[in-house]
Amino acid sequence: MAKTVDAATMRQINKRYVTEYIYTRAPISRIDISTMTGLNKATVSSLVDELISEQFVVETGYGTSNGGRKPVMLQFNAKAGYCIGVDVQITHMKTVLTDIMGNIVYKRIRPMDAAPDHLTQAVLEELLLDEIDRAAAQAPPSTHGIIGAGIALPGIVNFKAGCAFYLPNIEIHNWDVVGALSNVFSFPIFIDNDGNCGAWSEYRNRHVDNLVFVNVGIGIGTGIIVGGRLYRGANGIAGEYGHTTISAIGVPCACGNYGCWEQYASEQALLRYLSEGEEVPESLELSPNLVALAVEEATQRATYRRAFETVGQYLGIGIANIVNALNPDLVVVGGTMAQGAHLFESQIAAVLKHRAMSFNKQVPVAFADEDTIVVGAARMPVWNTILQSPLSET
Repeated sequence: MAKTVDAATMRQINKRYVTEYIYTRAPISRIDISTMTGLNKATVSSLVDELISEQFVVETGYGTSNGGRKPVMLQFNAKAGYCIGVDVQITHMKTVLTDIMGNIVYKRIRPMDAAPDHLTQAVLEELLLDEIDRAAAQAPPSTHGIIGAGIALPGIVNFKAGCAFYLPNIEIHNWDVVGALSNVFSFPIFIDNDGNCGAWSEYRNRHVDNLVFVNVGIGIGTGIIVGGRLYRGANGIAGEYGHTTISAIGVPCACGNYGCWEQYASEQALLRYLSEGEEVPESLELSPNLVALAVEEATQRATYRRAFETVGQYLGIGIANIVNALNPDLVVVGGTMAQGAHLFESQIAAVLKHRAMSFNKQVPVAFADEDTIVVGAARMPVWNTILQSPLSET
């Protein structure tokens, strides 16, 4: 049975569309919004005036005329409010405060004890509470204050339920993250898989409709954009390419499988290749600085260069599997391992040339900024409160 929508609800739906167009396509004029959305000019003008009165949108001057009066251009007001983003990794927690457009105004990296049994659910909750509170205290005065906080987690996450089903390298199960934190803060809390946060952030930056983001740290996770929408799958856990098998009888993985991709192309793998080649200095261990230290050593030591090359070869194998399955426009490699991209990107290219099929051989591989994931996390409150965009997932 078809449902009727009352005028107030329809106005809210239209307002979200107009808000999203200004947020994603500014500078933009009222007439451009009317043309793109199909809404009549009077409706667009009324909604824009409402957004201006709420201080979410500002007029920035005149655009170019195609005949007649010059259009007044609109821009989202970046300082209308602030968002907090947290990227939880096994060795560290990165927290940022951004303005409403994702520009970082505060950043802090907190090392964590990744030893077995040290990084528990209780410890993580305490750290998250402290880091979010610290970031909130750094927010400048604004009309809307803190819009919310988004948390990127390395594992199987149900973003709708606010629950982390399984964080494989920490052995945390069925963690109600949002429930644990929401009672403490006056603003909403959102969570998602770190690969999804990275994918959405890269999509916003690059405007490529079919994209795969590969987050390479201690493990590997991916986020998938298909047709401009974040693909989650039937149960919201799509993108676990790090746990696809590339060696039938291979290295045991924390997930219980053997031969998972992340055991051959991650920080864990890099450290193992180094230890197999020569004695590893005490300073080189699973830590926030592992890749940076290894990159520095690679300028002088062939063993380190060979270790990065091996990682690159295995990254190439996994990426070839991805492009053969999905045929994306672009693959973006991010996470801590991207700091060493110059040492292994040629190996990725060589493997793709050999293993990818047909047009997939030409799929470009780019590398992400170090803050891609945490900024993607910080953007979650905007998409889920101000925009509530129907275009953001599938």
